[in-house]
Amino acid sequence: MASHQIYQPHPALKSLVRYYWSLDIQASRDSMLDLQVMADRFPRIVIQCLNGRNALHSADYENVCAASLKGVTSKPALVQMEPTYSHVAVSFFPHSLKALFGIDACETVDAVLDLYHFCPPQLIEQIMGARQNYERIALLETYLLKQLSVMRTVDWRILNFSDLCLNADYGSQLKYYQISERQFERKFLQSIGFTPSYYKRVLRFEKVLHRIQHNHYKSFVDLAYESGYSDQSHFNREFKQFSSLTPIELIKKHELVKESGSILAG
Repeated sequence: MASHQIYQPHPALKSLVRYYWSLDIQASRDSMLDLQVMADRFPRIVIQCLNGRNALHSADYENVCAASLKGVTSKPALVQMEPTYSHVAVSFFPHSLKALFGIDACETVDAVLDLYHFCPPQLIEQIMGARQNYERIALLETYLLKQLSVMRTVDWRILNFSDLCLNADYGSQLKYYQISERQFERKFLQSIGFTPSYYKRVLRFEKVLHRIQHNHYKSFVDLAYESGYSDQSHFNREFKQFSSLTPIELIKKHELVKESGSILAG
């Protein structure tokens, strides 16, 4: 049995927090569940609520902690989840780690970092010890609201481009921003974690993934063409690079939960 619930953020946090979410698993088997992580623009905090114990294991990450801060994801990874599992999490917008914590996002790409280095240990332990998910989310949100008082300003050009990028002409935007390509790329890396070109590729992949998962396509050939891939081979190659799966393998998976670049399969 899997219970997955979304919680909306306080209005003051809506430019930084996409949503909070909780996940509770009580599987009727003893073997591990497979969590397929894919390329993803959205950093997150994940706090497991298992009395301080970690129930996630992966050869693809150097260290997985019971409470973690995860940067943007540039490549797929496989995580194994124990059959009894519980967490609360925050899904951030791409620029939020820089804004809220002052971290250069490029230092967190494909990393799972110990949250104790970034948040008060007492807060983490309170969240782990709370009895209900809504109490845990309330504790997290109170902390994030306090962080607004020390929030760093992110260059408006970074925010503007991350909203426009699939439709924007890069050269024209740089002229509009009155900034050199080298300077803009450096700022984008610090705030988002990807180069502008890589960000565009991941964003395109995410849109394709969403259409496949919601059956919003006629054929993979049409989907490749409509999404701007040069041909079917390019589409298949990039899809596998970012997900470790072919589109056919994806639709055959028995999904228990899907959440922003991750699929938990039973």
